Amino acid sequence: MVGDRYDSYAELAAAEEEGVDYTRTVLDQPTTSWAAIAIHGGGIEEGSGELALAVGDGLMATYVFAGIRSRHNSDLHITSIDFDDPQCLAVVAGADNTVSFHGFTGPADEAETAVGGLDGDLERAIAAALADSGFTVTSGSREISGTNPRNICNKNRRGAGVQLELSQALRKSFFPGGDLSRTTRESGQRTQRFYDYVEAVRSVVGAA
Repeated sequence: MVGDRYDSYAELAAAEEEGVDYTRTVLDQPTTSWAAIAIHGGGIEEGSGELALAVGDGLMATYVFAGIRSRHNSDLHITSIDFDDPQCLAVVAGADNTVSFHGFTGPADEAETAVGGLDGDLERAIAAALADSGFTVTSGSREISGTNPRNICNKNRRGAGVQLELSQALRKSFFPGGDLSRTTRESGQRTQRFYDYVEAVRSVVGAA
């Protein structure tokens, strides 16, 4: 995203109020070498945070930064190469394998996942698992390829993670009626397609 308001977490935290404008969720899983993160959760890239929490549930250390304003949550977007919340950095630094969930607009009717990052083996494994479950997978364009070493997904112990960019059409398919509103997301309502996606990604963890 071009023209972010904040260039670092410290800048954001100095201007915004945690618990009013945004929340941070950290769930430790000390017995795992995996991390699931969503740095643009809540109303920033709707559905990404819910997905990270579901994929990580009991299986991975998990971090979610979520915009909780009634509007203008995009103001809270910090690009992946600049996102430096110490809590998130600690979660990622303690992992060998990172899966970072994002959302992009994409074509109006194309429910797809653009897969990227520097961990080629894990990228291919997740792409195959998603394809086997009936999801469309593409390679991320340069802007969302996740290949910059400074990208938060690549700051784990091995210096290589995976970034999953989900189109808006795909994220809408995860919620009844395609409703991405906070009310629906926080209600816990999900479609079977959401659970199928979660299980496809989780299946790779068991096989790795």
